[in-house]
Amino acid sequence: MPGKRKGYDAACYYAGKCLGHCTKSDSEAYVLLMKSCGGDAARVLKEYAYFSPELKGILEKAALMQADRNRTAGLFTEPVTSPWGEVQSCETLCPGVFLVSTASHGGTMVADEAAAILSPAAKKCGFKDKGYLCYEEDAQESVVLRELLDKKLWHIPERIKDREKFEETINQVHPPLQPGLLAGKTERAGTRKGGPQTVPCQRSCPVTWLRATMTRSAKEV
Repeated sequence: MPGKRKGYDAACYYAGKCLGHCTKSDSEAYVLLMKSCGGDAARVLKEYAYFSPELKGILEKAALMQADRNRTAGLFTEPVTSPWGEVQSCETLCPGVFLVSTASHGGTMVADEAAAILSPAAKKCGFKDKGYLCYEEDAQESVVLRELLDKKLWHIPERIKDREKFEETINQVHPPLQPGLLAGKTERAGTRKGGPQTVPCQRSCPVTWLRATMTRSAKEV
């Protein structure tokens, strides 16, 4: 694999991935052009005509990444209803995985088409409802968060000030899945016959307020 070419003293990144090495002036131009076009690489290529071969290649890679991300995200729409009632707020953790809140409760909903990202053990912790695999707040929700973190499909938001404590709480609420953990499923009180099945979990765990922090709007944080 060829190394960094002589004369290249900088690199350009998008979504944490290196798009290529270039000169410092190209790197600065990349930042300014992307900022002027709202972060839309395809728009930069369309509205500006002159680039070095290196910068053009970098912008083309960024445009392809953005197009792929938009296409994937467009496959899924945010749920408007949930097993816990009408959805009042919804946050997309990754394509097809939604953190939802209702007037009284909430949880994480994974679209059936996206459920393949979860391990078989994690799938067994959820319950099916209208095209989604659902994980209740204060119960199985941490299973999904843990798996998304491990697979680098989601990162703890910057608005969570103590990320280490947040991750520690997830681990305490639901330690790594073990075969025996799934054997003790019990039906949640108050659910309809044949309804959601949950894995016993501590109800008064700190995940409650941590999750509330995650679903606040930027204005409230």
